[in-house]
Order: sequence, then C-alpha cells, then structure tokens
Amino acid sequence: MIVPRSHISDLPAVHHGSISRAELAALGFGPEGVLDFSVNTNPLGPSPRALEAARSVDWARYPDDGAPELRRALAARVGRTEAEVIVGNGSIELIWLLALAFLAPNDPVVIVGPTFGEYRRAAGIVGAVVHDYTTEPTRSFRVDLGAVGDLVVATRARMVFLCNPNNPTGATVSPSAIGSLARGFPRSVIVVDEAYQNFLDEPPSKESLVAYDNVVLLRSLTKDYALPGLRLGYALAPASVISALDRVRPPWNVNAVACAAGLAALGDVEHLERARDEVHRARIYLTGELGALGWYAVPSTANFLLVDVGDAAWVRAALLQRGICVRDCSSFGLPTYIRIGLRTVAECERLVVAMAAVGRAPTQPVTLNNGEKNDDVQ
Repeated sequence: MIVPRSHISDLPAVHHGSISRAELAALGFGPEGVLDFSVNTNPLGPSPRALEAARSVDWARYPDDGAPELRRALAARVGRTEAEVIVGNGSIELIWLLALAFLAPNDPVVIVGPTFGEYRRAAGIVGAVVHDYTTEPTRSFRVDLGAVGDLVVATRARMVFLCNPNNPTGATVSPSAIGSLARGFPRSVIVVDEAYQNFLDEPPSKESLVAYDNVVLLRSLTKDYALPGLRLGYALAPASVISALDRVRPPWNVNAVACAAGLAALGDVEHLERARDEVHRARIYLTGELGALGWYAVPSTANFLLVDVGDAAWVRAALLQRGICVRDCSSFGLPTYIRIGLRTVAECERLVVAMAAVGRAPTQPVTLNNGEKNDDVQ
C-alpha cells in the first residue's frame, strides 16, 4: 500500500462554509433559490466590464505564464515595481507558495486567530509546527500585537499569519503596528492577508509595508470584484520574496479568462466604489436591526459581521429552511457565532425578516454587548 508522508495523513480538512449544490438539492432548492450571506464578496456581483472581457477570451491558446500584463497593471495601481508583484490562482495559492518557499519541517509558525483555516493547512502540508495566538470575545476579538510578539519570541517563529481585517471577526490592526512587528522580528516572514481591505470605509495605504524585507501583503480580486469562480489574487512583497515565490509557482497558474476579467475589473473603479458604499450602508443597517432584535454583532470594519446567536448550527439550519444561508463559525472555533457577508440593503432587509421569524435557538443563552450571558431564553 502506498502512503503519503506521515504528517499528511493527519492533516485535517478545512471547512469553508459555502453551501454546496448537494445541500441545496436536499432542501429542494436550485442554485438560485438561496440568498447566500455565507460568502464575503462584492455585493453588486462582477463588473460588467469583467464579464464582457471574460467572454472574449480565446480558450484555445495558453495564457502568458506569470500573467505579466495583469502583473504590470497591479504594480502600476499600487505604485510598486513589477518585480514586487506576483499573481496567483486566488490568494490561497499564494499562501501555499509562501509555505513551500519559506517553511521547512518543524519550523515554528504563529497564526493570529480565530481566522482563515488555510494558513494552518499550508503550514501543515510542509510539516511546520503551528502556535496559536487567539483573540478573545470579551475584547471584541481585538489583536494585542505585543502578545503576538511575545509568542514570536517564545517560539522563534519563522512565519506569522495575520488576516487584516480578520476573517471572521472583522478586527483590524494599523499599518504602523504591523511595521513595528516587522522591525522587531526581521527574521520572521510577516504575512498580512488583506483580502477584505478594499471594503473598509477608508482603506489605509499599506503598500509602504513592502519596504520591509520580511513583509508580504496578500490581496484578493476574487472578493473585490466577485470572481470566486475564476480564482484571482496577488501578493506585494520585496523583489527577493517575489522571486522565491516565482521559483515554486506552477507554470500557467492563472488562466486566461481570470487574467482578462481581472484586467477589466481593475479598470472599473466606479463599480468598486459603489460596492464599498453599499457595504457601508448595509453594515450600519444590519448592525442596528440585529441589535433591535437582541442579536449582538461584533464591531466590524469589514464587509461581514460576526454575530453571536447562541447556537450557530441551529440558526443556520433554520434560516436555510427560509432560503437564506449564513456561515456557521463552528469551524473557526466559534460555535455560538454566525458570519454574515454584507449584501445589498434590500437583501439585508430580507435577512432581518427571516432572523426575526427564526428567533433564538432553544435553550441557548446569547452574549450581550457587555459580554454577559442572557439565560432568559424563550
């Protein structure tokens, strides 16, 4: 019997939470029959320009290896050189390439969580050892970078993964604080996943962090421009880091349709601005309406809300019966929370109606704004 490397056999799968066609079919729904709040993408859908560009691609030709045209466009957009940019088949591929290029078996890795599960899996694939810094609900999941630094010192971490704003909590860390972390630990690779940064009300300029030899910024065009089926992301980093990632990158890793759609989407600045405005309105509306219903939404600056509902699995199942899908955050280690990806205000109104009809999970206390538990469940 042929077996994989020993540590691969025990590598847990990562649950990403979106609804499958099989689950839809079991409920009697078609793909368009459910309003999906479980994903965190542009609520307006893809740019019309991106759709038109994707349709015009000649599939019979290989794409240019390394996506040079898109690479140049991204470099110009953020004011960096082409040598400081790499394009990937979604930001997940870039996470895996970072592990492949910079981590060896038993290397220590610090992950700031609860957060995206692919950081842990990428580290596990190469045999690295993960050490967790976990934020607390009682502090609205705010990150204490001083404590993160202490863990980096204690473990001699080779790599640090920080999602900013964080998925699923919505917490952010300032660029200046990240810069301090990078200066303090020049031998650690500081990976800052900014997949949701374009949905912040006022996205801070973070490209200056690339000036540090040990900082990698990950971005996701999948989220900004609603292209999850095409898979498209990029990384900004010093040229020496990008060169290492290029050496372990598979050839033609970004397909021609994704390249064309990405280039067109970048040119549609107004589409992203409209989406950002819609996310801002939806966040204010939904936070207020859920609060009026007695649900606590953790303060967020991102295009999603983390909401304590007492029993995430029960609430998700109850909402699915009403044609609405939210993310059960049990896989993040948060079984009382759901994550709601912000959609248009009109769609959020439908969610509020459904949540009012569902009510609270049986026998489950719900966390109040002050961190106390309300046990008076009807």
